[in-house]
Amino acid sequence: MEEPVSGPPPWERPAELEFVDLDEFLREHGLPPSPPPARATAPGPPRAPPTPTPLPDGGVCEAEALGGGAGGGPFDPRRLRFSQEELRPQPIARKARKVHVPDEQKDEKYWSRRSKNNAAAKRSRDARRLKENQISVRAAFLERENAALRLEVAAARRELNRFRALLARYEARHGAL
Repeated sequence: MEEPVSGPPPWERPAELEFVDLDEFLREHGLPPSPPPARATAPGPPRAPPTPTPLPDGGVCEAEALGGGAGGGPFDPRRLRFSQEELRPQPIARKARKVHVPDEQKDEKYWSRRSKNNAAAKRSRDARRLKENQISVRAAFLERENAALRLEVAAARRELNRFRALLARYEARHGAL
């Protein structure tokens, strides 16, 4: 018999999250570490995330799992766009009750279905995890780009105020333009 686990139940424990450094992620995949802060580039056309092709063993090629593959290169958070539908939280589905199958009914068909179901569940979890990772990397990239653009706007406002003051001094001496 198992020993009861002490402490709060799993759903009340803090989640153990693993964070990815955006610059480190981009360097690992051969991309420049951060966006050029001097000017913003126009966003490309919206693009749906590619569907990874499964390998014979049921896994997925790492490059394709990160959103590249098929000549598209590695996942680049600057190019990937998610639609509003993809960003909407998924509804919480109620799980079906587990049906206990007696050992004498566990034939070849049962084990074949279990194997297929397990593989499908793994693919589903991997796809969800991949999409969540891509969204978090894209969000981090956009936050950095936003911060760089805010600095650029602040610098432009300072320059504008300097030019306005210069113009006011000129108009004070020589009259309105």
